[in-house]
Amino acid sequence: MKTITQRTDAAPASLDSEVAGRSTEAHSAPRGRAARKGARLFSLTGVCFVFGGLLAMQLRAIEQVQDKKQNEQKAEAQAAVQAVKSRAEAQKAEKETAALQGQLAALKRKLNSDSLGTKQKEQLLTQLNARIKELQLVAGLTAVVGPGVRVVMKDNPQAAGQGGNSSFLPGVVHDFDLLQVVNELRAANAEAIAINGTRITGYAPIRCVGPTIQINWEGVTPPFVIEAIGDPARLDAALRMPGGILQNLQNPEVGPALDIRLTRSSKLSLPASAGGAPRLKEAKAR
Repeated sequence: MKTITQRTDAAPASLDSEVAGRSTEAHSAPRGRAARKGARLFSLTGVCFVFGGLLAMQLRAIEQVQDKKQNEQKAEAQAAVQAVKSRAEAQKAEKETAALQGQLAALKRKLNSDSLGTKQKEQLLTQLNARIKELQLVAGLTAVVGPGVRVVMKDNPQAAGQGGNSSFLPGVVHDFDLLQVVNELRAANAEAIAINGTRITGYAPIRCVGPTIQINWEGVTPPFVIEAIGDPARLDAALRMPGGILQNLQNPEVGPALDIRLTRSSKLSLPASAGGAPRLKEAKAR
């Protein structure tokens, strides 16, 4: 009877232990599920952040490509407009030169006429010399001195990493940049212009051959020094006008701004055009 009593007393103790173990497992199971759910939520949040960052980077890259393409198209359009203006100015200069040459030929014929007296010939000779000097001055065949402005243009040091394989590199001085400045100076009645010591006339092309800018068929390197003789205040105002050429070339929204310095000068000395007057083959005086 004693042994049976002991076994009967041990049974409730064993049952209590089993119930307590199951109760512990029941309480620990929700905590485990919550931990696993939190881990999955954290992982999902991390993936979303990574995906969002990659998407933002992709959109930014697309915007940069589109901006770059728009800038290239704008630059090409500006270059085309400047080329048209340059051709028009060259044709105008040709007509003016041909007209002056025609007047010069007429004076020569009168001077050689036997019907004129000595005094008349001397007067015609004076007129002839004056016309010759005027023709040389207009054609850029003589060195000139006078007041004006000086524009120094340099590449932006940060421009090297901006262009890639594109022909248009923001922050680098291009031929059409020089053309725009020259045309703006001409529109402001500049009487004589030179770039890096080369006189700019209607027959002096400004063009790019590969990475090199050529002026009158000679390669030049930065800094580009543009000197123009004329009314200093008028030339300065034309270049600095709001929305004008200098503001456009130094616009940071397009890319690295060009390094440009504009100063006035009371005395500039520009050389004569190299190579003399061109020989006209098709244009004839009327």
